[in-house]
Amino acid sequence: MSEKEISPEIGSRLLFENDRVRVWDLQLAPGQSTGLHRHEHDYLYVVIGDGRLQAAGAEGKRREASDMKDGEVRFNEVDGEAVHEAFNMGEGPWRNIIVELKD
Repeated sequence: MSEKEISPEIGSRLLFENDRVRVWDLQLAPGQSTGLHRHEHDYLYVVIGDGRLQAAGAEGKRREASDMKDGEVRFNEVDGEAVHEAFNMGEGPWRNIIVELKD
């Protein structure tokens, strides 16, 4: 059994990077997944438009889906690394802007 590849890219498109931050645009069609990806830095994301997102850990176990509102901000601390996948469970497109806080 082969393991799924884990991507270091956490968004659809890298918008900006310097020595302090990395900013990603993440866009998912309904039912689409990010694929497994690795976070190595604390990060926050800003939801663009209402949507419903569901996360799954590296082992594939899905958590309960969350409804999120336009402009909502979520912050995540990363201790070492965090590997997960996210699924757009809404009826419309999902979009957020992710800001990684580099060490």
